[in-house]
Amino acid sequence: APITGVAPSNLASQDSLVSMPLVLIAVAVWMLERYVRGGASLRVQIQNCARGLCSLIPELLGLVTCVAVAAGLLFYKQHNGAPIPKEDQELWDTINTEWPLLNTADSLLGLQAMLRMVFLTSAVLRLGDAEEKSAFTNETAVFFFAAALCRTIMLLLSPWDVYHLDGPLGGVLNMACEAAALPMLAVLCRPMFSRGMGRACLVVVATTVGSALAVCNRLTLADPGSEHLDVLFSLSRLLEFAGAVAFLAHTCCMGSSNTGCFASFAHVLLPLQQALGFYFMLTSWNSGPFEEVPELVGAGRPMLLLQTSGLAEVGLHLSALVVFFVTRSVAKEPEPLRQAAVPLFVQV
Repeated sequence: APITGVAPSNLASQDSLVSMPLVLIAVAVWMLERYVRGGASLRVQIQNCARGLCSLIPELLGLVTCVAVAAGLLFYKQHNGAPIPKEDQELWDTINTEWPLLNTADSLLGLQAMLRMVFLTSAVLRLGDAEEKSAFTNETAVFFFAAALCRTIMLLLSPWDVYHLDGPLGGVLNMACEAAALPMLAVLCRPMFSRGMGRACLVVVATTVGSALAVCNRLTLADPGSEHLDVLFSLSRLLEFAGAVAFLAHTCCMGSSNTGCFASFAHVLLPLQQALGFYFMLTSWNSGPFEEVPELVGAGRPMLLLQTSGLAEVGLHLSALVVFFVTRSVAKEPEPLRQAAVPLFVQV
């Protein structure tokens, strides 16, 4: 049976649509300020942007392919999840009506897993390039690996009608994407082994805290006796939140040394990719944002925890995007113009 209910009001979607234009407006104001204060001309900015897009042609082709495959599957509306029981068919039809394009909220997580494949493929293929220095490494990669491991174990242990996704992007396709992410993330975790015990202990402490929170704040979607599946679901989302914290910290520490095609690609794609998971948590339970659904609560306040951490995670990735853009822009300025071109909030 579908694990999600009917989508609630459009309040959450309106908030999501409003937040992204605000970020774009802030970036546009920053570019305009640099231009007025004597920075690079608009023509140079456009040329630099064009060169950047050319260097990202493999990633852009991957994204286009991913979106095309997802769009084709959604267009044909082929259900790839567990068979829908007759008693749930009316609920399933109602869900399809509420999600006319995606068919079900599960497609958000399915699309996220597909985008993650493009993201990680880029990270692994560009790993050996000497010019590539990205914040998606060390602790960040370890947290994302741990989250992917939790999801894969959860899917392997879960019956087909519990935590496996329904809809065109669910079923075996989603499971294959989740499993394929593990070896790529394992490759990205290798530099962590040379970072010393101190940083490894921080990862262990953060994972322990996340595990405790997941045990105390879990859903009740699994069958009785399989509560560990609910814990794994909560833990996977909390570990990705920890990864977002690490990603922002690395972005701030690296400053202008955070360079390369993948660094740009990661900072742009991660907010969108992780926003899909947050939107799923916000709209999939037939309730308002940050409200608990008593019949789905196994312990604590899982809706509040997972939705709040998801919102904070997207905010952290957007903050990392702004920091990355600002530090790269300031680094390209001639030395006499750097102080004049830095906005007041950066100086503070």
